[in-house]
Parts: sequence; C-alpha cells; structure tokens
Amino acid sequence: MKKILSLILVSAFLIPTAQAVNSINVQTFNPSTSDHFVLLEDAYRSEWPKNSKLYLGANYNYASDPFVALDSISGLRAFSVIDSIQTFDLMVGFKASSRFGLFFGLPIHFIKYPDVASLGITSHSTSAMGDMKILGKIRLTDDDATAHITLVPEIHLPTGNTENFVSDASTYLGLRGVLERQFEKFTLNINIGFAAASNSIYQTSVATAPIDFRKRLNFGIGGFMPFTDRWGMNLEFNSLNMIPFDKNINPNELYAGLRHVLSDDAILTFGPSIGKIGGSSGQNFRFIAGIRFNIHDVDSTAPKPMLTSNAPMTAMPIAASPRVVMRAKQIELSTPVNFQENSSLLTQDGKDLLDEVADVISKNSTSFKKILIDGHTNNKGQPKHNLWLSLERAKSVKHYLVGKGISVAVLEARGFGQMKPKVSYTNPKAMEINRRVEFNIVQ
Repeated sequence: MKKILSLILVSAFLIPTAQAVNSINVQTFNPSTSDHFVLLEDAYRSEWPKNSKLYLGANYNYASDPFVALDSISGLRAFSVIDSIQTFDLMVGFKASSRFGLFFGLPIHFIKYPDVASLGITSHSTSAMGDMKILGKIRLTDDDATAHITLVPEIHLPTGNTENFVSDASTYLGLRGVLERQFEKFTLNINIGFAAASNSIYQTSVATAPIDFRKRLNFGIGGFMPFTDRWGMNLEFNSLNMIPFDKNINPNELYAGLRHVLSDDAILTFGPSIGKIGGSSGQNFRFIAGIRFNIHDVDSTAPKPMLTSNAPMTAMPIAASPRVVMRAKQIELSTPVNFQENSSLLTQDGKDLLDEVADVISKNSTSFKKILIDGHTNNKGQPKHNLWLSLERAKSVKHYLVGKGISVAVLEARGFGQMKPKVSYTNPKAMEINRRVEFNIVQ
C-alpha cells in the first residue's frame, strides 16, 4: 500500500524482525463523520435532520495487500506481509448546536496473513482493536453563508494492538481546516490539516536514516454531486505528507462512490478506492461501505400555537392558522405551496394552504407595508427555464391571493430560479426544500 511500510520491511533483514515491524499502523484510512463524504470531513452544515442531536455510524472497509515489501535492488514488489484487512469502524456523535459537534470512533480489525517464510509468518487470521478517535467540529461561518469554514480538532488514543500492525502506540493530535463551497450543481470540499504523533519514528537499521511519522500534513479535495433527491456521487482524493518531505513515504488515496438516502433517518455510502497512485508498492484496492443514522428528538418543526401577549412580534406570532404563522420578517409555512409538475398551476392542496395564508394576512393587515412573494426552484433543469418558472409560480400565488380579497397593492411577485437555495444539496431533502415559495414581509 505504501512505500514507507515496504521500506521498513526491506530493512527487516538487517535487524531482528520484531524490532523492525513493531508499532506500525498500516490502517491509515479513517472514515469521516460526514453524511455525504467518505475520506473528508465536511463543514458541519448539513441539515439532515434539523431536530436530531444523536448521530450513529458504522463503516466497513476491505483493503487488499495493505502491507507489502519491495525488492531492495529492483524496487519491485517482493511479497505481501498482510494479505488483507477488514475493518469495522463504529461511531457515535453528539450535536451540541448547529455549529458544534463531538464524535467518537473505534475500529475493530480482522487481519489475514499469508505465508512469508523469511519473516517467520505462516498463513493465519486474527482480530484486534484499533486506536480510538475523538473528533470535534466547530463551524465559524453563519448557517446561510455561501462558503463555510470549519475547524476540526482531533485526537487518536493508542488503544490498539501494536503486534498486529493496527496501532503505532502514538497519541495523535491534529487540527484540520475545512473549506466547503456550494455551487449550482455540486459541493466542493477541501481539507488541510497538521498532526503530530508522539512516538511515530522508526529506526529500521543503523545503516538507514530514521523514518519519521511524527509530523504530518494532510490535504484532501473532493466533490459531491446529487443526481436526485436520494442518489448522489462522491469523488475524493486524500494525501498524507510527512515532514520532512519524502516522496516514498507519502500515502494517498482516490475514492469514487455513491450515496443513497434510505430514509429520513438513514444514509448509505459505498464505493471503491485505490491507494498510492503511480507507486510500485501495491495498488491497495479498497472497498468501503458505510451507513449513518440520526436519532430524532421530539418534533420541533410544527408551528407553535398562537399566543396572546404584549411582547414584540419577533418573539412570537400575532396570528396563526394550523399551517401558517406570521412573524416579523416572514410568513412561515409548515408545508410547501404545491404546484403541478413543471407548471405554475396550483394543486388543490396548494390552494387550500393559500386560503390559510390569505386569512392570516387579512387578520394582520395593519402589521406590514408589503409582502414579497418570492418563487424559488431547485437546480434540476436549465437555469433560464427555472428563473421563468419561479416567477410564474410567484405570480400565480399573487393572483390567487388577490382573488381571496388581498389588496394587489401590498403584494409583489418575484422569481429567483435556482440562485438562492435554502439548504445545501448535501441535504438529502434539498431538491424538495429548495423548490419553494416564500412570503417575506416589508415593515
């Protein structure tokens, strides 16, 4: 998988085997806590779902030939030390707020060894616990920002078994920066970080320089593109660079996979990756599958009942219907205004909802100067068509409300097409949420 591991094994002929391979962690893959990326941490801005506080995750990955030796003369692959590793990563996370989360992970490894007579290894399988991971996410940007910046502090505790090549007996401390930008058709994610490990330095022999893992630079870049409300594709690249830099000990990995929304509470990711692109130490084919669960709190999305008080309207609604609440800056709807597909014609449910909107507007006619009816679409289809459709739908809503007795002078219809998504397309319900009509109030 990585030349660093291969170089260590080549030197194993010069010193006792146990000393050469002790405290080497060959499982450098750490699954992300993201619900839409696999190798990269996200910016912690997913709204999937808003009222969830507890996150559960499980990942499986199969890596072939993760530990190989190179011939000291030709530089070609000599033999495999580990035939394969299967790893189950179990994760739990807590959402303290919309900007801060805390996550814990623990891997369990199943290792298969081939026959390697020169190292005294016979074919067998074993299992071992890996190093525990504790990770935080602190988002620095506002919820509605176009680009998001998040800090990710991280620590790995040496809880793993060093005799089976799944722990290097080091306490790993790291800090990662995440930059995430939502474009019309996809999400771009960049990870840049630095980490230090207390014991990760290896002296393979007196004739060779020490191999230093203590200081590490991490770089990753990836994109997520949704196809539908439930299907999307990931393409991610992650590279680990040691300081001082040596091209032979800098592992990397390229992943391409799919994400599928199983339900409102579960998301599945799966796909293959290859490691050490262009290297001679081994292809390190890997297959990765993961599932994420969110545990709901009591539903807090429904409109609150009308309250009577002298408090300002920013604190509570002054009038409401079962699905409509008027606040200081916006008329909030618990359900969307529905239209016929690719049309500005209202459905019967859409008309019923606008009846409630008209009633709330009438009861609060002295509380505002104007109501802006803003039409929005998702990013499906051509931008020019979406801009036209969003305006036509806003006009249709305006005409219906005028027909219900609302003065045409206080209503203004506007269309924004797909230019102002309400949520990121990393949200599994983004296509549905971003296709909407909003009622913004001018005081």
